[in-house]
Amino acid sequence: GRAHAMFATASFPRAFAAARSSGRARGPVAVRHERASAVVAVASSGRTSSRKSVRPSAISAPLADASVASRAGGGEGKGPVPALRELRDAIPKECFEPDTRESLKYAAIDLGLLAACFGVVSPAVVAHPWLLPLYAPLTGTVMWMNFVIGHDCGHGSFSTNKALNAVVGHVTHAPLLVPFWPWAYSHKQHHRFHNHETKDMSHPWMTAERYQATNPIVRFLALDHWWGAFLGFPGYLLLEQKSASTDGSHFYPGSRLFDRAPKDERLKCAVSTVSCVSFLAATFAVTDSFTNWSMQYLAPYLCFSWWLFAVTYLQHHDEDTETYAEGEWEYVLGGLQTIDREFGLGIDRATHHITDCHVAHHMFSDMPHYRLETATEAVRGVLEPRGLYKRRDTRDFVAKTFALHESVGHCVERDRPRATRGEIEACLFGETNSRVEKAEK
Repeated sequence: GRAHAMFATASFPRAFAAARSSGRARGPVAVRHERASAVVAVASSGRTSSRKSVRPSAISAPLADASVASRAGGGEGKGPVPALRELRDAIPKECFEPDTRESLKYAAIDLGLLAACFGVVSPAVVAHPWLLPLYAPLTGTVMWMNFVIGHDCGHGSFSTNKALNAVVGHVTHAPLLVPFWPWAYSHKQHHRFHNHETKDMSHPWMTAERYQATNPIVRFLALDHWWGAFLGFPGYLLLEQKSASTDGSHFYPGSRLFDRAPKDERLKCAVSTVSCVSFLAATFAVTDSFTNWSMQYLAPYLCFSWWLFAVTYLQHHDEDTETYAEGEWEYVLGGLQTIDREFGLGIDRATHHITDCHVAHHMFSDMPHYRLETATEAVRGVLEPRGLYKRRDTRDFVAKTFALHESVGHCVERDRPRATRGEIEACLFGETNSRVEKAEK
């Protein structure tokens, strides 16, 4: 399969072939929850919602609803959805208390490993190119580990010291070409509206019409094919798209990402962009040629991008994932679609439990990563008896990522429209689709 070509893994599970050939509905494939009916109605009618996306605020979780239980049950055979306050009260208080020394310890370890990869191992790869298949995924994984540290900084769970969060966030994210402040700002949108049909911008769900309206080049590079797992994240950060299903460029202070943001967010964007550009320039300066740069930096960067895509995609996508329209969505209800996935092989621990403790993190993003195991057991104790807790053994995560991306993708309907050559050429050369299609004929 395609994944085998990139990763020397076993072939996809049989479910992959079944998913491609079956006539089952896509997206929220088996939408079993009555509150998802509005999404199904939109999908079947082919109409898009007229609701506009809301830019993120500085608040990461709507605690105003903390004491109010969800009005609906969790679905057939499931118990009632708990109130956010019930979940929070079940978690030991110390889980919400960052230990700055502990956080700095993890940051020092991960940054040290990254420095060793770039400074010690990468020169050996230039001398012995056969090491590249080992070096690239290993260094890409270490880059992903550093991302999780910066991720804590963005949530303010690394330390109670905001200045320290900003410094460590930039130090861990600049080597990954992730503008720290803009990413932290947009990431709050994902947490505030997880699995909202129109407001969740992380791997956004779309109707066929919204999918068709997305830039054809973006669809071709990031959404329609397997290589989107490598190119999707840098494209998401860089491109200023017109589609309402994206946040906008994270590198450009004039981006629509900041249309409703406080004025200082634009200045912070400039600072974060400079940090990324400076690091990128440094990588060119210390390598002898583009070939060496590609081996020493680009290859592990693409592996890191794959990690980010794979982990975040699997956290929020499965054959039975549900999405909710405006008026149907509730914070806890959307958060319950998050999936804890066990990758095994020591990956869960090495990557700070961003994989197997994500449900608790999505409910309460102000907990440091080293408290998530304890918090997960507490949240699981509330949700699992009601049939509301999702946990999957995903040791086949490489194959699973490509299989789900092919069978589920980002579209509500199963048969999403693929970007055609005519659409791509029209976008590149400014011609109308009809003229291009006539030329092809």
